[in-house]
Amino acid sequence: MSSFHWVSKWMLFPILLGMTFSACSVLRKAEEPKIKEPKNVEDKTAPDLQQLIRDNSFKGGSISAKASVSTQGGQQDGSFNISMRLQKDSIIWVSISPLLGIEVARVMISKDSVKFIDRINNKYALTDFQFLSQMLDVNVDYDIIQGVLIGNLFSYRKNKFNSVYVEDSCYILSTMSKRKLKRSLEDIDITLPVVQDVWVEDSTYKITRLSIEDLRVQKSLLTDYSDYRLTDAGRFPFRSTTLIKTAQQLKIDIEYNKVSVNEMLEFPFTIPKGYERIR
Repeated sequence: MSSFHWVSKWMLFPILLGMTFSACSVLRKAEEPKIKEPKNVEDKTAPDLQQLIRDNSFKGGSISAKASVSTQGGQQDGSFNISMRLQKDSIIWVSISPLLGIEVARVMISKDSVKFIDRINNKYALTDFQFLSQMLDVNVDYDIIQGVLIGNLFSYRKNKFNSVYVEDSCYILSTMSKRKLKRSLEDIDITLPVVQDVWVEDSTYKITRLSIEDLRVQKSLLTDYSDYRLTDAGRFPFRSTTLIKTAQQLKIDIEYNKVSVNEMLEFPFTIPKGYERIR
């Protein structure tokens, strides 16, 4: 696997934040889901909970961070360091290097483009999310990557959250009623939408887990967030574990060791002369 494909794999799904995106194939007998307890009257409605999550979300306009990353699964096993710079809703810039080495790759992502420099093979790519979605066999866009990286609420493919459940000390914000989900699985409904669940701690309203499941095909994503620490822009998850299941399985662990917020940032991206473009 080229370093371009390898970096794209971990970069697009750090969740990358333990997530499980476990899927049920419509070609086999559907499994009955575990039905969670419905919310009590005194608990929050879906709009109420979404507002509380946003009110307590990480609000940094810019982020500069350093982290160690490890990946497991197929040809993706390895460990490396990253330097990340993020301008909220605009640019994500990442420099990748071995644990004790110099930069081997650089990535810059905007709302409509993905750029990549492969210093190992003297190659570069100027592409878009459609290309990456086809390569990864999973639909991705800027908002998904940003949301996973910083632990803020986002809607996968414009999903609408409409249900709230309670589990231990967490609320679960879901895009589907569990009763409706159960009926759909029993009927093997091929029109079943992708289901997104978000676990929210009941005292801080921070996201502790994100799950996205496509129940029609064998694809899933699960990210767990932990070690929230206070910054000048709110609490930020310094650790995340993401599990991605498609035809293969990929696990990604990220541990930040430095996070700075709301500083003036630069996003250098110059393609060296003589590099070959990947098409």
